[in-house]
Amino acid sequence: MSEEEAYEFVKRTLEKERIIPYKVDELEVIRSVEQCINCGLCINHCPVVAAVGVDRFSGPRSIGIELSRSPPEFWSTADKVYLCTGCGTCREICPRNVNIPEVVNIVRARIFQHRPDLVPKGLHTLREVIAEHSLAFEPWDDKEEKTESRDMRLERLGLPYIPDRVDVGADVLFYTGCQAEERAQEVREAAKVILNHFDVSFTVLDEMSCCGLPASLIGDDATARSLARSLKKKVKDMGVKKVVTTCAGCTSNLSMLSERDEWNVPVYHMIEFLMDEIGPERLSGSLSKPSKLGNVKVTVHDPCHLIRHTSRLIMEYSLSILRLINGVEIQVSEAPDSCCGGGGLVAYHARDVADAVVKENLAAIVETGAERVVTPCPLCTAQIESRLYKSGSSVEVDDMTVFIAQRLSHQE
Repeated sequence: MSEEEAYEFVKRTLEKERIIPYKVDELEVIRSVEQCINCGLCINHCPVVAAVGVDRFSGPRSIGIELSRSPPEFWSTADKVYLCTGCGTCREICPRNVNIPEVVNIVRARIFQHRPDLVPKGLHTLREVIAEHSLAFEPWDDKEEKTESRDMRLERLGLPYIPDRVDVGADVLFYTGCQAEERAQEVREAAKVILNHFDVSFTVLDEMSCCGLPASLIGDDATARSLARSLKKKVKDMGVKKVVTTCAGCTSNLSMLSERDEWNVPVYHMIEFLMDEIGPERLSGSLSKPSKLGNVKVTVHDPCHLIRHTSRLIMEYSLSILRLINGVEIQVSEAPDSCCGGGGLVAYHARDVADAVVKENLAAIVETGAERVVTPCPLCTAQIESRLYKSGSSVEVDDMTVFIAQRLSHQE
């Protein structure tokens, strides 16, 4: 029996016992759990525990402990592993850097493969959408209605329409992301306004497909990796030098994929791209001019996928850009980096938990006296906007890409 045949034999035996061998990129995560010193800091700082209590969500440490069990017992975590928003606070606060957010993904993947009956119904529904459309949201049935909706949003915001470009060999691929592609079209269009304003050679995909993050969060690792392979081929075929996106989750996931799957193409959030590639001097020249929109007091929300999964520097860049904009006054929130509750797909099956998590944010936002919240993430924008509206607050919410594009378009 050859080595390959022996491996396949052992693999089949493990499958009968519902044991899945760890992949190479999972091993470092698994080893990190061995470093846990049981200090409890992750529980004390977990926003979900703070919002709903340990009786509803026992916390990051209890999920990590499951990896010391035999793999078939992972199913016992199903009542809590799907309530993790993946914010990364536990990993950030951990003195030994235990990677609980990735532990959650690994456990979810094992549950999905061997006990799909334990996966929340809302996540199965989402998976069906991804399987059918390669997107996390169902595309519009009527393309004309989608165009009309786009044009109405642009008119309301005072933004010009910049036609899509599909150019092989462009410098930058603007990766729109599922939410901006189908739900938050204003973010998609605003990004093109910004890139066009600064004469960036950019392209979009001729056919948008998901980066795989939602599938990974469901636990559907096979679909996540399939989408990643497809996207890598598209990026390579386009021959671009950089990838730019406006979504915090896409930024963190694409950055990981670029490294793991050897894309050899750097990934930027739009904010990062503006500061690193356009530069403060050019930004100041465009944003410091008087704007017809007048003065506004804003506060900022920090997306978890940027500050904890990518780099806090991006949010420092966000503040720097806001300071360049004529007429903008920044009001500092007491909870700028508190989770919005929209991560981890929790809202798909436990809306009450997601809404409970964002309450700290809402109170801090109202306390600032700001007129607007700006955040560089369409998911955070939607979650915070929905809850502020339902609470009766007059505070409005803008995706930061839209906020910047408006100030470029409304200059006197």
